[in-house]
Amino acid sequence: MDVLVLGAAVLDITAQPIEKDGHWAEKQRIEKIDFTVGGDAVNQCVRLADIGISAGIVSATGRDRNGEIIRTALMERKVDISHLLEKPDYPTGTSLILLDSHAERSIFSVRGGAYAALKKEDIKNVLPSGVKALSIASFFIEYELERDGGMEEILCEARKRGIRTFADLSHDKSHLGLDGIKRFLPYIDWFLPSIYDAEQMNKVKGAEANARAYKELGCKNVIIKCGAKGCYVLSEEFAGWIDAREIEPVDTTGAGDCMVALFIGALLKGCGVKEACCFACDGATYSTLFPGASTVPLTISAIEKWRMIQ
Repeated sequence: MDVLVLGAAVLDITAQPIEKDGHWAEKQRIEKIDFTVGGDAVNQCVRLADIGISAGIVSATGRDRNGEIIRTALMERKVDISHLLEKPDYPTGTSLILLDSHAERSIFSVRGGAYAALKKEDIKNVLPSGVKALSIASFFIEYELERDGGMEEILCEARKRGIRTFADLSHDKSHLGLDGIKRFLPYIDWFLPSIYDAEQMNKVKGAEANARAYKELGCKNVIIKCGAKGCYVLSEEFAGWIDAREIEPVDTTGAGDCMVALFIGALLKGCGVKEACCFACDGATYSTLFPGASTVPLTISAIEKWRMIQ
């Protein structure tokens, strides 16, 4: 296994188009309703597997039909599920995603999804021999692990073994602020939050200012994902903006997870930081031309072909 990803496993129910300011009748017709697998860890694992990187997931589902769908879909996409636990006392994480005609999302998630119930004892000796990278798919997702010391334990073990560490950031729903994650940041080689989450967490405006702020908190390298604007990179090898290509997206769900996965994969394949960022940014943009977070496989050849014609 090349990469181990720790985070959420969710069944996504996507409906579109549903306008945020539209009139909702008791009954009405829309163009599409889809059931797809999602969650940050699932999305990253699938996209890593798409480009030939062996990936395994550390997460949990409930003992229900939604969990079975997730497990089957991951096996079909060649993701290692040996550390995808089953917690019968919790429901599988499930989200309702409403997309408007501009592919902007409103997401409604079930409280208490099984993935958030992972505890320290669930991840004992979870890092396999030979793994090259550990991705914390999002801070503020694994509530129990962040509270019981499990998160620090796995990050510390990765540091001792020279395993490269990556982390994204979810919305701070519990309003813990920087104190909720500050102790983890010195273990992180690459921190890749969205501009929205970075600003909400740090109370600092702007990608460049946030990158500097998180680097000062101990992150070795920082990439601030800025959606259609691209991303800002602050690393030891390269600092600057990577512009995104202009397109009309179909569905932006999972684009940030896709970018993280493609960046990790490109680094593991030997790309330099700027080259890896350009590939990841373009691949994530390309992913928004298809519905769902990871429904359509994104091979390297497909991404490169699309890049050539843009």
